[in-house]
Amino acid sequence: MNIASTNLNLFVAFDALVAEGSVSRAAKRVGITQSAMSNALKQLRAVLDDPLFTRVSHGIVPTPRALALAVPVREAMRLLEGSLSPRRFDPRSARRTFVLLASDYVELVLLPPLLERLGQIAPGVRIEVRPWGLHEVPEALQRSEADLMVGFYDKVPLRHRNALLFDERYVCVVRRGHPVVKKTLTLQKYVSLRHILVSQKPGATSGIDRALAARGLSREVAVRVSHFLNVPALVARTDLVAALSERIAEPFARAFDLRLFPPPLPLPKSRIGMVWHEATDTDPAQLWLRELLREVSREV
Repeated sequence: MNIASTNLNLFVAFDALVAEGSVSRAAKRVGITQSAMSNALKQLRAVLDDPLFTRVSHGIVPTPRALALAVPVREAMRLLEGSLSPRRFDPRSARRTFVLLASDYVELVLLPPLLERLGQIAPGVRIEVRPWGLHEVPEALQRSEADLMVGFYDKVPLRHRNALLFDERYVCVVRRGHPVVKKTLTLQKYVSLRHILVSQKPGATSGIDRALAARGLSREVAVRVSHFLNVPALVARTDLVAALSERIAEPFARAFDLRLFPPPLPLPKSRIGMVWHEATDTDPAQLWLRELLREVSREV
């Protein structure tokens, strides 16, 4: 196709259609009438020689051709928008919402000091946290559906950037008055207990399991839960043991009368960082937010 002779507004319509899955909602998102959006879709079909979308009971779904185009078109639009946007960000007068993907751990540890700082220096800035507990980078970043992922991760995909915020270490927690764990938590006692594992990925193993396996040992996982904040209440009412990040375990130990012990075997520290897409790398607002998170992380 000849890009010079193509109305680029058609790709704004295309992006909205992919995102909304509905002609009427896409029209509302772009700010045009439904008939104008239908006409744009008709022109897109002619330009790209593909139906692009098929009708279903709840709206429209993209064809394979449209799916292949969705991410490149979104990235091209984001780069163009970024290059045309003002190259400064004033937090004192800004009215903006940042979307963060984060686990309950991050919400507990980082969100309170972050909101405190925002109230002082950027009262018009809002934060929307969407749950993300997997140790992998979500596709929402490349689709411009979120600004940052903050938390634990293993690998960083191509065209993404990352920065370490701080390290975290594990402690083991049991209830006070535990029938087996008295003054010390030995490795022999540890593997004899029933455990709580925090994981949002079925069948996933943890660093603890890998450390035990290296010694020819294993543990019995009695309960698998999806959130860290569930664990203290479960430990307090049972004879289960759990390994928790120290920054979570310490405040809950007082509230639930728990006892903390160093792990009975060496465990690697967890790395808490932030990940973003390269398209937002030089955006002034994003730069400001990332630096603010670095400052808050130094405090915790």
